[in-house]
Amino acid sequence: MSIYSNVNVKAFGKLNLMLDVVGVRKDGYHMLNTVMQSVDLFDVLELSLSEGSGFELICDKKDFPLDKSNLIWKAADAFKKHTGTDFGGKLSVRVEKNLPSMAGMGGGSSDCAAMLHALNIMFGTLLDDDKLAEIGADLGADVPFCVLGGTRLCQGAGEITYKLPSPECPFLVVKPDISISTPEAFKKYDAIVNPKRCQLDYFLKSLGSGKLLSMCIYMFNVLEYASESSEIEEAKRRLKECGAYNSAMTGSGSAVFGVFDNDKEAENALNKLKSEYGYCKSCKPVRAGYELISVQR
Repeated sequence: MSIYSNVNVKAFGKLNLMLDVVGVRKDGYHMLNTVMQSVDLFDVLELSLSEGSGFELICDKKDFPLDKSNLIWKAADAFKKHTGTDFGGKLSVRVEKNLPSMAGMGGGSSDCAAMLHALNIMFGTLLDDDKLAEIGADLGADVPFCVLGGTRLCQGAGEITYKLPSPECPFLVVKPDISISTPEAFKKYDAIVNPKRCQLDYFLKSLGSGKLLSMCIYMFNVLEYASESSEIEEAKRRLKECGAYNSAMTGSGSAVFGVFDNDKEAENALNKLKSEYGYCKSCKPVRAGYELISVQR
């Protein structure tokens, strides 16, 4: 039985401040060293329980899947399986989709993670974040991070996470007018004979000491080199021209972010670049993967 009939949550996006591939498992999953950061750009999930039965996804974005292939739907099925919960009515989820797709910002994974949190609240199952992350690990490599949120070193196929201090800085995110398939990005990476490597220890030391400029020096994403995209390189260049300490692609792309010293410089860069990119947003770090907006009995 549900505790609430309506639950609304924010699903925060993420940026990869550092990403390296360190191996491939027998099942084909790539083993990663990556530092991910939740940011205050978000989708909104509005869950409502009514009389009847079944599950319904609602979204006005044409390219948003509304069937069982959607990670929100998969999260609902996984939650029922792991908790034995009977929804006891028709569950509808209306999605306000703001995070861009195929951008490397964790849009699908963050929606999935927020769905697990929302169901945990709606049905009062009292699962802790570690258990929700465990459920999420079977749904996608980025889901455990998106459940836990904040700033974390993620290893393995994404299921091993360590909490880190958060950088205190604004980011500016732009998305070139291209989309990059994650499987295709890793396929291109696998074809590289001698890929570049990150300096993880130096990055973590800089992050831990709060030295923003030093952290930016060691920012790295090995999938940038696999993409060989002129649009990605141009976006990185433009962000640095507009004052970013450094810039990098997030995830497998195609979104690119710049790190700025203060809000004013990030805002100035936003004003310069918003006419060049259809998606151009400033954001700040947040310490969670989701935020509860409201509940109704």
